[in-house]
Amino acid sequence: MHIKNPQSALLSNHEVLLHLRKEEAEYKGTDDTDRKRHQPSGLNHMLRDGLAYLQHPDYTVSTLTETHPTRPMTLYKGPHSLFRALAPKYRLNKAEYLQLYNLRPSTQVMLELVIEEAGSRFSEEELLDILSICQAVFDEDEVEIPEGVESMKMDKIPNKLLGAKKAKRKVARRKE
Repeated sequence: MHIKNPQSALLSNHEVLLHLRKEEAEYKGTDDTDRKRHQPSGLNHMLRDGLAYLQHPDYTVSTLTETHPTRPMTLYKGPHSLFRALAPKYRLNKAEYLQLYNLRPSTQVMLELVIEEAGSRFSEEELLDILSICQAVFDEDEVEIPEGVESMKMDKIPNKLLGAKKAKRKVARRKE
């Protein structure tokens, strides 16, 4: 097997949990087909361990899938997304957005662990602002988010992800 696009997309823990639940339902027969199938042992262990981790009561993803069962894409898409709230003011990379979404930091120390070189890139006031913006997005009530926001046509945000094209620039410079 040849991998053409390694890591072409990143998945949030929310998306992984929804996928694992779907796979489990398919093998248990609780999906639309009502057909129970035998799980291969490797898949059985992976589903059991993955679901146990992601559905732990102390972990926010399990409660998130209850309040936002079909909206894992609100991380990047729509006017109510974490990306839309932070991108106009702060330049973060894709992995940092994903970690903010997955870990949902509640303190400045947690935030500094998520954002690479946070102390040199942002002031203390900016870090507190990032934290408050994240809290506001995470605390937003489901009823305030209209249906179909993930597929809304939105204006492009310039330079949305810091470092997204650095590799291409370096290659272009080497060729010169």
